[in-house]
Amino acid sequence: MPETRTNRAARGFAACLLLLSTAMALTGPARADALAVTCGDVLTADTTLTADLTCAGDALTIGADGVDLDLDGHTVTGSGTGKGLTAISRVGFTVRNGTISGFTYGIYLSSYSGLPRTDVTATDVRLVAAPIDAWPGTITFTGTRRDACLLSGLRLVDGLITIDRCTVTKQTVMVRSSGSAIRDSALTDGSLTVSATDQGTFTRNVFDAFYMGLSNDSRRNLVRANVFKNSAAAGLGAAETFLPQDANIIEFNVFTGNDIGLYSGSMLRHIIVRKNVFNGNNTVGILVDNPWGPNRAGPDPISDNVFVGNGRHPSGRVDGQGHAVQGGIHLSSRAALTTPVTLRNNVGTGNAGHLIWAPPGTVTDGGGNQGPCGPTPNPDLTCW
Repeated sequence: MPETRTNRAARGFAACLLLLSTAMALTGPARADALAVTCGDVLTADTTLTADLTCAGDALTIGADGVDLDLDGHTVTGSGTGKGLTAISRVGFTVRNGTISGFTYGIYLSSYSGLPRTDVTATDVRLVAAPIDAWPGTITFTGTRRDACLLSGLRLVDGLITIDRCTVTKQTVMVRSSGSAIRDSALTDGSLTVSATDQGTFTRNVFDAFYMGLSNDSRRNLVRANVFKNSAAAGLGAAETFLPQDANIIEFNVFTGNDIGLYSGSMLRHIIVRKNVFNGNNTVGILVDNPWGPNRAGPDPISDNVFVGNGRHPSGRVDGQGHAVQGGIHLSSRAALTTPVTLRNNVGTGNAGHLIWAPPGTVTDGGGNQGPCGPTPNPDLTCW
């Protein structure tokens, strides 16, 4: 039978439908940003917000690997409860360019046993009154400039974090976070506690009224070229490590305007403190106050440090033996040490009290210390 015009038209329409369905199959599912994003959504495709989002509870959940969430300058706002962004055992997702504010947790990461550990890369994201909670997780937090990237609190357990060019505030806790790094960032109005963490890198940061503490189970960490300033207590606290090869290194930092620049309660055993500047700390540059008695120190040196104008506004603090603390370096121990701390090439000027105050039995003189020392007589220490 000859083909009619109607049959030809129907055949052409069917062919168009086939081409359209094939094109849709090749391009995959529609992007989530084609639809309005609402509170409680589970995102399984790349998404761009087109408006601010306000949620009474949880906001958004990442429901697939590799999702990219572009906040596009918008803000996801909570009511002080819930989670802003949740991901559980999701790999390779990203979030960028916006603000998450007013949640119990701004970003909440977790992982199911036996599944991959969740990882997220956040770029130019501000978390306002919305801390990160990750157990475990791998987080990369970066900013094109410091004020474009904000973390307002962090609790990371069994995870790894890299922070570059960000502002960090509030309480920040890293537990078993080996290999983590905080670099080129501003930390203000809070504290950083580092526990059971090996080979961390903390470099070129400004800690402003932001105490940092290294626990005695944190090893081989590098604290380098930072500024620690304006802490009402100590700028940096460092506990001992137990083996020489596990020594933490504190070098090329500036400590200024703190009550105490660097504090240790364990004679700095296997902690290397070298080539730092202690300037204008109110009570003392370095305080080592050991309550344990003998066999708690190590031979690692306090060396090549500069002390200027410390101890001019002392807080009235006394060490564990009742001696007033004031000046450049103050060492105290309940008993003589089997292996005293080595002091070498420490110099200073304008310090109230002594450049070095170290009773007999607490130090070994490595030579080159320049400034007044006490108490006298002390055959273990020569200053000139």
